[in-house]
Amino acid sequence: MFLSMSAARDFSLVDGGPFCALLRHFGWTRRDGRIDYLRACIVVVAVAWGPLLVATLSARVMVGHAFAIDWGVHARLLVAIPLLLLADASLHERTRFVVDQLVADRWVTHQQERFDGIVARAVRHRDAVVPEVLLLGIALAASQVIVWGFGGLPFTRRLVTLDRHLAAARWWYALVALPLFQFLVYRALFRWGIWIQMLWRLSRLRLQPMATHPDLAGGLEFLSWPSIGFGHVIAALSATQAGVWADQVIYAGLKVTELKWQALVFALAGLVVALGPLLVVSGRLWRCQIDGQHQYGSLATDYTRLFHARWLAQRERNDVLGSADLQSLADLAGGYEVVAKMRFVPFGPRAVIAIAAAAVAPMVPVALLGVPLDQLLAKLAGTLLGKPG
Repeated sequence: MFLSMSAARDFSLVDGGPFCALLRHFGWTRRDGRIDYLRACIVVVAVAWGPLLVATLSARVMVGHAFAIDWGVHARLLVAIPLLLLADASLHERTRFVVDQLVADRWVTHQQERFDGIVARAVRHRDAVVPEVLLLGIALAASQVIVWGFGGLPFTRRLVTLDRHLAAARWWYALVALPLFQFLVYRALFRWGIWIQMLWRLSRLRLQPMATHPDLAGGLEFLSWPSIGFGHVIAALSATQAGVWADQVIYAGLKVTELKWQALVFALAGLVVALGPLLVVSGRLWRCQIDGQHQYGSLATDYTRLFHARWLAQRERNDVLGSADLQSLADLAGGYEVVAKMRFVPFGPRAVIAIAAAAVAPMVPVALLGVPLDQLLAKLAGTLLGKPG
């Protein structure tokens, strides 16, 4: 069963499935019918983090002393969860734009039935109930292993965990907060897997990139827009990892310099996961550039020979001023330069920088832990006052 063209244009990678149905059941929608992710973010964070705060404050009053701050917990619930919900909003707009662009710019002309089939398959996977139920079960089971250390697996035990006096907080974290966070992570990765499969199927269509397109990607650079939206998921995972590292630096004496290679590997992995799927069209772009260089090279050879015969091989040049031949020669040179600079990947520096920044930015506070506070303030004051370094 295929979608109509208008239905394909209303495609959304994320607006479907049991979780979205639950949000709609609670009435967390906007006037245009879309999910109100701002309201959802406030409520989900309040549900996950609020009871932990209340339980911690109550235990502090009863015990009479403060508890160690678990930065990993706060990073998951206060930073990562909002970023994961923001990723839904971003991917909704960006994936719908890509599908709309494929239709509006006639990339799938004479292939509409195959294209509708690809979109319909993605929608069925998005709306499937079983995968999200399984992901929720995995999240709940994994959370119990992490919090309680079932099975004696040493790698599941964290250096810093919720204080044992906080029994109510531990149970809430194990049964609600951590499973909710993990479910949102697994769901985001599952949605991205649907998009990767959709990209691969789209690459099987007879797309015809144009070598002279100014985006230097044959006109297909718009395919990288969802990858930038996926940067929110990478930022959420980075913030989570940064919280764990902060606990290890503050409480376990780990040196910040020991984390640089791990941070580099994480950033590279983020780039691969976000941009790697776009390589499915690289072969088509490579052939487009090769053909373009041959075609425009042949055209340039013919034109420059005629230009040479008309303006350089003879002395009569009274009409050279204002001649359109000179502008045409410059235009031809500009077109050939665009072909020569064409990339074999449908993304540019902007996408690479955006995703790398999403992976690295949450780690900056951890890096600052390696600089003593007095030195950091002195350098900041010197910069503001214009003192030489």
